[in-house]
Amino acid sequence: MKRWPFAGRRQELEDLVRLARDPTAQGVVIAGPAGVGKSRLADEVLTHFHAAKVALVRIRATKAASSIPNGALADLIPRQHPPHLVNTLRWAADELLGHARGRVLVLAVDDAHLLDSHSAEVIASLVRARQARMVATLRASEPAPDPVTLLWREGHLRRYDADPLSDLDVAAVLTAALGAQPDDATVRRLGEVTEGNALFLYEVVGAAMASGALSPVHGMWKLTGDPPLAPRLVDLIHERIGALSPELKDVLEYTALAEPIGARTLSSLTSERALLEAEERGLVRVRVDRQREIARLGHPLYGEVARERLPELRRRRRHADLVAALESTGLRRREDPLRVTVWRLAGGLGAAPLPLLDASRLAWSAHDYPLAIRLGEAALEAGGGVPASLQLATLLDYAQQPDRARAVLDATPEPEDEPTRARLVLARASNLAWGMDRLGDALDLLSAAEKELTSAPPRRQVAVQRLGLTASAARPAEALRLGAELLAQDLGPAQRAQVLGSRALSLCYAGRTTEAVELVHEALREAAAWRDELPALISPLHSTWAMCGYFSGDLAVMDQAIASMRAALAGQRGWSRGEGSLALARGNAATLRGQLGAALLILHAPANHETALTVGGCMAAYAATQALRGEAAAARDTLRAALARNRATWTAFMRWAALTRVWIAAAEGETDRAVELALAAAADCRESGLSAFEAVALHDVVRLGAPAAALPRLAELATSHEGPRLRLAAAHATALAGGDPKGLLGVAEGFDALGMRLHAAEAAAQAAAVLRGTRGEKAARTAATEAWSLAGACQGPDTPALRGLAAPDLTDRELQVAQLTAAGHSHREIAQRLGIAMRTAMNHRNQAYWKLGVNSPTELAKALNRFR
Repeated sequence: MKRWPFAGRRQELEDLVRLARDPTAQGVVIAGPAGVGKSRLADEVLTHFHAAKVALVRIRATKAASSIPNGALADLIPRQHPPHLVNTLRWAADELLGHARGRVLVLAVDDAHLLDSHSAEVIASLVRARQARMVATLRASEPAPDPVTLLWREGHLRRYDADPLSDLDVAAVLTAALGAQPDDATVRRLGEVTEGNALFLYEVVGAAMASGALSPVHGMWKLTGDPPLAPRLVDLIHERIGALSPELKDVLEYTALAEPIGARTLSSLTSERALLEAEERGLVRVRVDRQREIARLGHPLYGEVARERLPELRRRRRHADLVAALESTGLRRREDPLRVTVWRLAGGLGAAPLPLLDASRLAWSAHDYPLAIRLGEAALEAGGGVPASLQLATLLDYAQQPDRARAVLDATPEPEDEPTRARLVLARASNLAWGMDRLGDALDLLSAAEKELTSAPPRRQVAVQRLGLTASAARPAEALRLGAELLAQDLGPAQRAQVLGSRALSLCYAGRTTEAVELVHEALREAAAWRDELPALISPLHSTWAMCGYFSGDLAVMDQAIASMRAALAGQRGWSRGEGSLALARGNAATLRGQLGAALLILHAPANHETALTVGGCMAAYAATQALRGEAAAARDTLRAALARNRATWTAFMRWAALTRVWIAAAEGETDRAVELALAAAADCRESGLSAFEAVALHDVVRLGAPAAALPRLAELATSHEGPRLRLAAAHATALAGGDPKGLLGVAEGFDALGMRLHAAEAAAQAAAVLRGTRGEKAARTAATEAWSLAGACQGPDTPALRGLAAPDLTDRELQVAQLTAAGHSHREIAQRLGIAMRTAMNHRNQAYWKLGVNSPTELAKALNRFR
């Protein structure tokens, strides 16, 4: 691949440029690990020097020349100094100064830690004497020559430690390099694999593109599976690792197979000396966790290379050694049985069905679906019988592989005992409802089972399942009644958590969001008692929590739910309903904030998942975001695919789809049709008791410019529903119906305070439209500027209210002056910075004020700063 353009790291670059120009020092040294991007940062800093005023001299230090006096300067000074010369340091410095020719000498030194001592002293003498400025890089883990080290310790240079690329930087770099944005999941995966190392990122991306693992999908780059290890990347890893003794290779291989591994266990398999040396060389990292020392690889790619090059026989022997080492400790920790079972399989030692089933449940509890399924399959093959079939089918269903789950269930013989027979019924009902979209058949199966079962505990299990399906089918009144009956019974921890979750979902749909969140918190507080039995319940509880924030307009609640879900699913591997729930919550939060581009990045991976069959919710949300950006054809195609692929009894999904159709019609320019669709959706939701959805549909009617049809019911709902969103929606309807621009601007301010900037922009744009016909030009310009400013922060919105909105007609110079004024600069400072007369600066500022309809720098800053 060709060299990538520089992107990302904007703040770092600004800091470095400031340090490089700092008049109290002579430049900057950029330190960091190999591959972090120090040289590229230094190159970008150098472009900010005025080319005509500086003489740039590049010096590249190498390991080969580090023992040769003036080796780094060989190409810049004569091969031999005059024989009569005694002070060779001064001679070499003068030769470098000769490159300046009356300009400021800037020394660009790459890998300054490899400078030979003579070159280092020559360079340092020029910097100390303020005869040269310097921009240098060095590897933080390597010792640097004393003259270089003293430069920043004594204040002649500023030291800046470069951090690895953040996920935002990775996204920016890939967008610039590939010509289109990568989706959110791809950015996170590449960030994890490379740990933000710019060199590794370059090589991993190149290999992934060559193999087809990274390719454009519907306008965004998407990573499918793990990126391959290209030979060049392997060579880079080996160069980083260096030559390894047999003992160090042992440490690396055991850690690659078993991380995280206890340092004591690792020492017992290798040696304490080898472990200490491996840590010193950065092959492993050791941290203390609850007084236990835990070892991990120094970089994820070290493990990829070590495992790929490990011969099969040695791999099996290593796993057998790990089993023996851990079993000798007595398997004291919760995760030890899982680890030993996995290693036994990998080492060819075999395992009995019961330990395999226990290990599968532990893997599920850790949200590692591929491992849990592999262990479940092994348990079934080892003769685990019906319990293994039920465990495997349940895992496959939650991993969104319902057809495989169905095949396992069809092959499962009817159990003789009633508790196991009830478990089989539950698994079949879940598969019918969540994998086949056959809710009626699932409920019929549960009803028949309730009649046949004789003992109370299995009947109660069936009743809890029926409640869950009823709540998910968006029948809140019935679900609340069934839930109240069950809570009066003697429930186990998992059953109680399921009932609380179903009641919370129903309350959320009914607009009683405060009560719903309280029930979610109650269930999560008791998670330690039920997590191992039903870990998949974590996701729907958090989804309900996030939806409560969505319907109430409390983005802080959504953020709390998302952060908690992220933490709870931190070990998630493989696609599952949980991963989809997290993506949907994050996408909805971004859309509510008006961050439409970010929402598309977040939802792109699930909306374009290759195999998952129950991603309809994410796909519908993706379509809705496309529609809000005016991409009507794409949104229609996405929604059609969502409806075709969805195979889950999540009846609320059909309400989301109905709301999406509203904005697709609006994107197509059929506003009257959109209003009709929104009113029909509201009526359907009202009949079903889904007043939270109803309120959103009615507010869509207002946003589309038809407030009279929605006002009476919105006013009624505002008196009974919780949260500020509905109150503002009712105020929005009242102000727009009454032609009240002040009221509309108040609504815009209210939505902006909630963080709902698209809603705020639409209300301000409607205020501007009213003012243009009634109140004069300046007031209309002020409202239009507010709408323009809010819409500009929403990443490409194109809704009917904003469609006629034009950007203020500022010239480039007026915009420059406005931005500097908003930043707090005086007329004199602006004039000096732009090289214009102070009177001209004042005139440009006044023109900007007039065109934007503002009166002060504070108002100007409010209008312009939303774009930062």
